[in-house]
Amino acid sequence: MTITRRKFIVNSSIAGVSLGLFSSSDLFAFDSEMFSYESSFIKLQLNREKPKFDYFSTDSLGKSAFQTNPILNKPEPTIGNAYKTIMEKNTVAYFMGGNRKYQVWKVKCSEKTIRLQTNWQAGAAPEPFVIELAQKINHSTVLGNVAGKNLLKFPCVLHLPGMGTFEVHCSDRDTLLTYDASREKGEPFVKLSFAGATADKPAIVYTLISTAIYPESKKIETDDRFDGYRRNYINIFQLNPQIQCLANNSASDTCAFCLFLYAEMARKCPELVKGLTAMDLIRNSCDQYLNGMLGYGQVGYKVTGWTSKFDSCDSAPSLIMAACYYIMDTKDYEWGRKNYAGIKAWAIKMMATDHNGNGLIEYGYSGNSGSWREKQFKRPANWWDTIGFGYEDAYSNALAYRACNLLADVALKLDQKTDATNFARVSWKVKSNYYKNFYNPETGVLAGWKSEDGKLHDYYFTFVNSLAICYGLVDKEQAIGIMKSLLAKMKAVGYTDFKLGLPGNLIPVRDEDYAHADRRWGWGKDAEGKDGFQIYENGGASGCYVYFTLKALLDLGMKEEAEMILMPMLESYKIGDFEGYCPGSQMTKDWKTWNGECWGYEGFLVDNYLPFLAVNYL
Repeated sequence: MTITRRKFIVNSSIAGVSLGLFSSSDLFAFDSEMFSYESSFIKLQLNREKPKFDYFSTDSLGKSAFQTNPILNKPEPTIGNAYKTIMEKNTVAYFMGGNRKYQVWKVKCSEKTIRLQTNWQAGAAPEPFVIELAQKINHSTVLGNVAGKNLLKFPCVLHLPGMGTFEVHCSDRDTLLTYDASREKGEPFVKLSFAGATADKPAIVYTLISTAIYPESKKIETDDRFDGYRRNYINIFQLNPQIQCLANNSASDTCAFCLFLYAEMARKCPELVKGLTAMDLIRNSCDQYLNGMLGYGQVGYKVTGWTSKFDSCDSAPSLIMAACYYIMDTKDYEWGRKNYAGIKAWAIKMMATDHNGNGLIEYGYSGNSGSWREKQFKRPANWWDTIGFGYEDAYSNALAYRACNLLADVALKLDQKTDATNFARVSWKVKSNYYKNFYNPETGVLAGWKSEDGKLHDYYFTFVNSLAICYGLVDKEQAIGIMKSLLAKMKAVGYTDFKLGLPGNLIPVRDEDYAHADRRWGWGKDAEGKDGFQIYENGGASGCYVYFTLKALLDLGMKEEAEMILMPMLESYKIGDFEGYCPGSQMTKDWKTWNGECWGYEGFLVDNYLPFLAVNYL
């Protein structure tokens, strides 16, 4: 490790007023250079004018990869000599108002650790120590138990995708972390504010420890190909502090229909820090929805709007699945009993959409070809919200089946035996009608949806078929046939660059079946939709939903085919190729054409990182 002291001058005259922090032989004062510290795990530079970082980087694998400095660089008012800054070895202290009596912050570094100590004295109330990060440089997030809007309890974790993670601890159990993130005005940011000491709390110590959070495995520990996996395993968890819920990223929407994806990962995630698990994040998000919060996909969601008269078909099953996973995996039956009525209400509302009595839930719009060109724009039935899924949606019904199965198990655990029987009966009815309703013998795969006029709409949807297999809606022989048909079609259409992930559909969605008539979002104005193909959700490649294809292949014993897809993706994760902007473009890497042209918009879409879960099954 190295420590830089260029152009510092010895200032032994203040040794006597340094509050015992320094010996006279080690005392230095700033001249014109910043204090720098570097080990194989962290690289820092502290500002000489005020307590803050000018460079802040970590490599939680200890490989000294410090190319990225995410600190937000923005103009600040000149503060003159508000602070006197002195240093010794690996420690820097900030004194208030140039008065060497009032040491208000002290920063000490070691190989993996940053220690921020704040002290209060009469006449010297410390301002917060702020770490403000530029979201366009790194889509950072803080994960913790929510204590209110923009407030988190300690311990928590600061995660920097592509770099690693810091455990964040506080010596005072009642102190809270102020956490904010926004992209609404100015430069998008993520900000942590560590409260200064007060008269009531005259000394507080915050400790940041660089760490990598992933399921340990001897098979991958020394294999560099998995470095992206190890640095980024928890990328799928991003907490929006404004709405106190897991979201697309820290400054983006929460989507009700995504919560089950986060819960799938949480089930296999190690403890984030002692006293905080990924399942705590799932419970917290479920609490928000159970308390009446709406997310994208639900009627009444106001942030970016859900343009439909109906909740998406996948919102209710997603919420049910997440809540059930939390209850069953943590055995928190007290929480389950407290919230059972709310979870059941989601299920009742979901099941009530089966109007023809065949067990399959239905969307309020017909899904008929050409029905999306009415004057009033409207969203289709599920996550894939630019493609005209309507009426009986194969994807949402796979989730509904899973949700009812899980809720039957939960109801039994909570002594709701009649409900358990009813939910099990509903799930059986979904399964008994699923394959015969959606299977297309002409293609050998499941169609995306059956519209109200009885027509199957089949575009070789990779995610529909693999999800149905993973959740047990087709038997093994049927599943093998489906996956072989998908792989054969993939080869026939020339999709071979798995570094990009997978397309959601392998052939263009026709104009008459596309809901969002804008080429930016994948619509093709020609009848066959060709000029929109490979853009965004119309066959665009991403990491989203690839996990289910990988898991389906692995479950069917097709490990070679699974690794053919996964291993190139791991190369992309290692270099951050699913996040950020393409050079010279305002489009982002979360969606790409098959030749790598960017068509994303989030900059960081957490769904891209669920495929890490497949590594656990190799």
